This record gives sequence, C-alpha cells and structure tokens, in this order.
Amino acid sequence: MLRGFFSCLVIGILSYCDSKQETPDWPEIELKSEPSSNALQLPLATARPLADEGDDTCFMAYNLRNYLSMPRGGNRDHIRPKPTVEIQDLVQNIKKVAPDILGVCEIGTQADLDDLTSQLESEGLLYPHNHLHGGADSYRRLAILSKFPIEPNKPNELSYILDGKRHMMLRGILDVTIKLHSGPTRFIGVHLKSKRPSKYWNQAQIRRREAALLRKHVDEVLASGDSHLVVYGDFNDTKMSPTIRAVAGNQHQDNFLRSLNLEDSNGSKWTHYWSYEDVYSRFDYIFVSPKMRAHIETKKSYILDIPVSNTASDHRPLVLNIR
Repeated sequence: MLRGFFSCLVIGILSYCDSKQETPDWPEIELKSEPSSNALQLPLATARPLADEGDDTCFMAYNLRNYLSMPRGGNRDHIRPKPTVEIQDLVQNIKKVAPDILGVCEIGTQADLDDLTSQLESEGLLYPHNHLHGGADSYRRLAILSKFPIEPNKPNELSYILDGKRHMMLRGILDVTIKLHSGPTRFIGVHLKSKRPSKYWNQAQIRRREAALLRKHVDEVLASGDSHLVVYGDFNDTKMSPTIRAVAGNQHQDNFLRSLNLEDSNGSKWTHYWSYEDVYSRFDYIFVSPKMRAHIETKKSYILDIPVSNTASDHRPLVLNIR
C-alpha cells in the first residue's frame, strides 16, 4: 500500500511540473540611456471615491507572463498575442479573489491593458481606473488597475551607473497613491531584471542596482511624510539575496520594509516555477512600511493556490488584505 501511495505521489509531482510553463525566451534588450517613449501616463476614469469605512481593501500582485504580442512558437517572426486559453485561466484566477486593486507585471501596451480590463469586465470585475508605466524595456511594462481613483507619482531617478555608463531601469518604478479607508496609500510596483544571462552586462549587478534605486525612492517617499507604503512585484531574487536585503533596508532602522511571509493553503511559499531547471522559487514579494503593518490582515493575506492544469502564468499571485 505504501509503495502504491509513493508511486502516485511521484507521478503527481512530475505531472504538475510538466504542466507548468516558463516565461519564453525574449530578444536581448540592450540597456538604454533614455526611457521608452511608450511609458504612458493615462487619464483617470470615474469610480467611487474610496472604500467605505470599516471595509477591507483587497490587493493582488500578479506577474501575468507576457500579456502582450511577441514571437511565440518556433517561428521568431510570428508575432502573436497571449493565447486565449492563458487569458481565460488568468481571468479566472483573478476572479477567485476579485481584488479591489490589481498590480501586474509583464503587460504590454495600452491596448493590452485595455484588453485585460475588458476581459475582467466580462466576468463582472470592474476597474475604471488604471495606470501603465514603462522603463527601458519597450516590451514589458507595469500596470495597476483599481476600483478607486489613482494619483500617479513620478520617481525622481530611474538611472544608475554600471561599468562607467549610465543606464535606465528596465521597467522603471510604478508609483501611485490610492486613498483607502486607512488613509492615502502609496502602491509601488517593480519588475527587476530577470536571472537570465545578458550578453551585455552581469544580470545580478543590474538587479542589485535596480534594487538600490528602489530603496532610494522608498527612502525619499518616507522622508516626504507618506508613511503608508505597499511595495510589491517580481524581484527575481531569493529571500536572503543582496537584492532583497537592499530593498528591505536595515531592520534596526525606522524605514525598514518588512516582507510579508505569505503562504498557500498547504504552507508552501514558492511563487515562480521554472520548468527548464525544474526549480521552484520565491521571486514575488510584498513589502510594507512600519506604519502600514498595523493595517495588514495577515490571516487574510496569502499566495493563491493554482490548479495543476492552469496555463495563466509561471507565477502565482500574492493577495493582501488591508483594513
């Protein structure tokens, strides 16, 4: 009986691994000295002004895995949008949570963001406010969708020096203020350089410099008097790495950002599966500022369970409840 049980367990694990997909290879992007002209600042729509007093606000952070048009399959010249089945699975994952605010990585153009908004609307999820932000990467961008009005903030600096040359942060720093019942809250989203090797620069050094830029921006925000911060996204690094340590800061100082210790229903903490190397990693994080911690419902914050057959993304979304 035990032999049969362990055989089923092994087969189940292997089936799960084979079913997951990794982010496809992408043409190498040489770091630019100027930001992309496609980094958009969008007009705001109309919605209810803020959450009702006493209501929790639900926030979801999700890497959508290439919600954009790109080469797919064996033909590099064949440009196609994200497959319909992946979009359908993605929408259903978001629908399970029905967040009030949705922060995403790997969205493409405004047309792609409009398509996502329309897909969600067809399932009864209305997000009349959105904001799209991009950096040197002219393909993948950051976006945030909200039921509440969004006020964009502009980071002071998005460039750094590497090997004597100045470069722009690949996806930039998305920074918006949204008024919640707990007070005005800054949502700061990032998608740091992946671990994929670069033929131009050391990928780990790029990521560390991007993390340093983020940390500098956080310090400036806190110094300005805004104390409610939610810093989220795909950091492409592990818990004890120099990247994550740089973002968090010194735990003995007042401006320390705490990484929330989120889990799925089984207690697992991985957020990304790389099928090529068969590696499960925690790459996606939500950090909160000291003043924000008191407003976090930790028992209602988690990593969303994703079915084995789900094709939406190689990442699992993080869910945060704010009281």
